[in-house]
Amino acid sequence: MRPSRLLHVASFAEAATWAFLILAMLTKYVWAPELGDVLVSFAGAAHGTAFLAYLFATTVIGVNGRWRWWMLLLAWASSVPPFFTLLFDWFAHRRGATRGDWLESPLPRRIEGVIRWTTSRPITQTAIVVAAFLFILTPSLAG
Repeated sequence: MRPSRLLHVASFAEAATWAFLILAMLTKYVWAPELGDVLVSFAGAAHGTAFLAYLFATTVIGVNGRWRWWMLLLAWASSVPPFFTLLFDWFAHRRGATRGDWLESPLPRRIEGVIRWTTSRPITQTAIVVAAFLFILTPSLAG
């Protein structure tokens, strides 16, 4: 998966879970409070996971693409308001920030190793990230 595609997927997932969370909150506070309680728990966990995954993805893409500090800060900030990740995705592609493939320019050895490991083992990386997020988010679902 190329950096541009990863940003598309991460941006869409974060925005979709925002929509799910907003719908769950409307259900809880407007239509059906009993159902809304359950939906908000799941939507909140899904959105928290997508939020953290988006931050991780933009960090890896930014380091790989040697983004300037303000571009990375803008990517992170776009994850806070609803649906702004889609706007940042459009902005980054318009600027050409996600052009190219992984590791086209030399990076520090340790960072290069992490990026190479991540891109060569996507299934293992995904399993580790999902397990970490489940470990972090499980207490929020229990309450």
